[in-house]
Amino acid sequence: MKVCVFGSGEAVGEHVVKFLDAAGHDAATMAETENRAEELKMHGAAEVFISESGDFSKALAGADAIIYMPGAGSGAAESQDALVDHDAVSAALEAARHEQVGRIVYLSAVRTGEPEETKETGGKHKPEAWMEESGLTYTVIRVSKAVSKPGKGTIEAAESLDGEVADMPYEDVAAVLVEALDNENTFRKTFEVTAGETGIKEAMDAL
Repeated sequence: MKVCVFGSGEAVGEHVVKFLDAAGHDAATMAETENRAEELKMHGAAEVFISESGDFSKALAGADAIIYMPGAGSGAAESQDALVDHDAVSAALEAARHEQVGRIVYLSAVRTGEPEETKETGGKHKPEAWMEESGLTYTVIRVSKAVSKPGKGTIEAAESLDGEVADMPYEDVAAVLVEALDNENTFRKTFEVTAGETGIKEAMDAL
C-alpha cells in the first residue's frame, strides 16, 4: 500500500515512516530541504518530495491512504490558540478526493481527556468534523500528550477514556496510527488513546 504521510517532519512522523516501511508499505512524504529528505529516506520513506508552495500532488499521486498529523501535533499546550492549519487539512482532503484516495488516518489536535472548554480552542475540533463529513473511510485518533521516551507497545483505547491519562511515547503514537490503517475495527471511528498495559492491536480490536 502506498501511504502519503503529512507531518513527517515531526518526531511522531519519523516513527510513522519507519513503521510503514517495516509493515511493507511504501511511505511517500514531503520535506523542506534535500538534507531532510535524505533523513526521511534513512527512516524508511520510499519517496520524499521537496515541498513547493504547499503542492503535495506528487506525493498523493497513486496513494491508497493518508496518515495526517497536524504540524503542532499532540505535544502542544491545550490552551494554545492555533494548533491546526484548517486550510491545510481541508486542502489535503480535497486533494485526496481528487486523487481518489479513500482512506485517511488523522491524529487529532484534540487530546485524550481534554476538557470540553478547550476543545474548540483555535478550532482544534473542526478537522474532526471534516473527516466525518468527507465521505472518506476515516479514523480520528485522540492521544494523550506525546513525549520523547522509549515506546512500550502497549496502550489503553476507548471511544471515551475516563480517569487519569498518561504521557505516550512518540513511538507508540506512531504505532497506533500505522496499526489503524488496515484495522477495519477503527474505520469511521473517533477514539481516544493513552498509555496502558494492553497490546496495541488487541486494544484497537476491542474498540
